[in-house]
Amino acid sequence: MPGKKSSSSSTNASKSGLPKKESSKKIQQSKHVSTKIKTKIHDQRKTKSDTKHFGAKKLPRTIAAVPIESCSSASSVRTKSPTRCVSQLQISVTNSRHARLPTIKCGPKESKSNSTCSSKASSSRRTTQSSSSRTTSSSTSSAGSGDAKKKKKKKPNLLLAIRPSNVESEKTRFMARHYQYDPRFVYLNPPAEDVLERFNKPSNKLLDQAIKIMHIALKKYGTYENFEAHTGGPQISRREFTQMFKEYIAMEGLENKVVLNLGDDILSRAIMTRSKGKPCLNVRVSTLREKWAPGMLRHELGTHVLRSTNNKHQPWNNTKGRERHNLRHLNPTEEGLANLHSVLYRDDPSLWRAALLYYTAYKASLMSFSDLFHDLEKFVSDPEIRWQYCARVKRGLVDTSEPGCFSKDQVYLTGVFEILRYRHRIDFHSLVRMGKIAYQDIERLKPQAALDAKVVKIPFFMVDLQDYKARLHYIMTKNGITDVDLVRLYPDADWDDMWWTPGF
Repeated sequence: MPGKKSSSSSTNASKSGLPKKESSKKIQQSKHVSTKIKTKIHDQRKTKSDTKHFGAKKLPRTIAAVPIESCSSASSVRTKSPTRCVSQLQISVTNSRHARLPTIKCGPKESKSNSTCSSKASSSRRTTQSSSSRTTSSSTSSAGSGDAKKKKKKKPNLLLAIRPSNVESEKTRFMARHYQYDPRFVYLNPPAEDVLERFNKPSNKLLDQAIKIMHIALKKYGTYENFEAHTGGPQISRREFTQMFKEYIAMEGLENKVVLNLGDDILSRAIMTRSKGKPCLNVRVSTLREKWAPGMLRHELGTHVLRSTNNKHQPWNNTKGRERHNLRHLNPTEEGLANLHSVLYRDDPSLWRAALLYYTAYKASLMSFSDLFHDLEKFVSDPEIRWQYCARVKRGLVDTSEPGCFSKDQVYLTGVFEILRYRHRIDFHSLVRMGKIAYQDIERLKPQAALDAKVVKIPFFMVDLQDYKARLHYIMTKNGITDVDLVRLYPDADWDDMWWTPGF
């Protein structure tokens, strides 16, 4: 009602002691300013809301609150189904960030907030217009270097880079042709040739020992399948393994420091990668067995993750630090120690798997894929298991009809034999506390190492060293390894050379 509204305005004006016209103007200006402030506050709240849901810094808190459950293969992460594990949640949230945003572009990235976008656009125009200024030129230069850092690709994980993208289709073709076909593998991001060349020179130093270990197991179990059934036990579900995982990380004090991914298309039984800055344990579900699962956790978490965590407190925790302290390569020490921990508590701690990988890698350097597949039949009859071993050692190659291998798998048995040879001289507690080092570097690096038990930890199974070393001896006995063999393979002179010779 116009008349009523005017009366109200005049009443307010009289109360304030201002003329009617001036009072009306003041009221309108006040309303306009109030509307602007409310709009600005709304935009700020909206921007904060976007940051909360899509900002990388806030993600870990949200993720940590979600319970870890068994998760499917890596491919299922892209589906719209509920997140099933911590690692999936991280990837799902990250991928959905771009899917939900509008198509308004702000340079190389998109933003949900239009105000943020316009701000960036205007800032960009101002920078261009005032580029002649020395100050602006300097800021533009630093901004450009920042963009260059963001665009710079990270060095891909080698084990992920050499995983064929067509492994399943080639497996189907291989089986359909009755094992008379050599797969041709395709790689999305293949590593450089010189990198692969470093892993194409297998050794035969322990070949006789590897064959001996497998023959001992065959004599006892008859077939590899019987060996798996007796030493591995029944298969377990995703939920059961996830519960074991939770209990183990709690035992080692690794809660919220490791994530889990269970999949069906993982080439290795288990492999450690990184997800959102955290170690991620990737496990092939089909290989989960009741008696093997604890050994897998000791291998991957109790050895690899714990040594990596301790390494962060050492002065050689980066490439420059390793070069400055002249560290040797961490393998074969790392994988040898991990493999011993895999079988440490088994009733029959057979090293068949490490022996078979050593043998397969060497033979692959001399044979085609199909020839190697048939050669392995004397140790493994199951075609599925033979395929897995052949695909492991032939990964990295495109044409598998050619001799060649990925020989990294030999480090398992090599590391086992070296550690067993010098088990009476190695300070095992320091070997774990000092992080990612070779056993030959322990004494030399001790004066510079962080060894505070409150900071750097050892796994629960290594606390009692007497029991630990007794178990190492038991592993030797069950696999037909003697000290005479070890001394012959690694004379005392080798210890002195390895101990003092710097470099990798």
